[in-house]
Amino acid sequence: MKKYTYKYLRDGFEGALYSAENGDDRVIIVLQGLKGLELPEKYAGLFAERGYSALAMSYYGGEGQKKSVRAIPLEQFQAACLALKEKGFRRIGIYGNSKGAGMALLAASFTPDISLVIAASAFGHIMQGSGRASDDPCRSMVSFGGKELPYVANKGLMGDLLRRCIKERNVRLLYFFDEWDKRGSEENEIPVERIRGDILFLTAVHDESVPAKRCAEQLMARLDRCGFAYGRKHIVSEKGSHNLGYFPVNSNMLPREKKYPQECQQAREDTLNIIMKTIENWSV
Repeated sequence: MKKYTYKYLRDGFEGALYSAENGDDRVIIVLQGLKGLELPEKYAGLFAERGYSALAMSYYGGEGQKKSVRAIPLEQFQAACLALKEKGFRRIGIYGNSKGAGMALLAASFTPDISLVIAASAFGHIMQGSGRASDDPCRSMVSFGGKELPYVANKGLMGDLLRRCIKERNVRLLYFFDEWDKRGSEENEIPVERIRGDILFLTAVHDESVPAKRCAEQLMARLDRCGFAYGRKHIVSEKGSHNLGYFPVNSNMLPREKKYPQECQQAREDTLNIIMKTIENWSV
């Protein structure tokens, strides 16, 4: 295994390539929701150990990058693909968890070189970016060609959230993203029909953070309406939580993880097996 590093100001993207050095022409870009490369590199190392080269990427927070998920330029994924092709890779896939899964879908939607997308617990609509309004004039979480993409605004969201918490006599992270997502429309859905390759959605019935199962169903329906020419599949875990990734984050904050730790861990093992088999069978 060999490691190559890339810097945003020099290369147009921030990343670390873990090359399996076995002549395989496949490579997987790995995205996570947290900034920095620490978590993506864990996955990249895992994939490389199993024979598949992987590029860990951080799409915000690095030197020269946006400080928060606000007007993230999707061009950095095109720059990454160009660098990977220069390394000799011909098949480029992308994998992400949670916020990273939504970004993986967006990246593939605007990067024709990506021919496989694996999205675990993804959001389905482009949301308003985080950070302060004074940071820059762009309000969408992503941009392309210098223009912000249509997004779901968060104005009035906290009032809706408070009313729901009072009505249901509970406070859950899911309520926040569920209320936000319900405001979405076809206009600000992730334009997954633009992807030039197979798509695998991985979600859990008991996701307590994001309405990922509903989002995946909506995006699958969008693909059907658009006559999507590639393969698409939605696999739902009956046992897992929002944390379907092999290296879970903040599991202590998820009630299901606390109540059913063994089932959730088994779901992660099962999900990893599905991911590895998907990469193995990747032929586009």
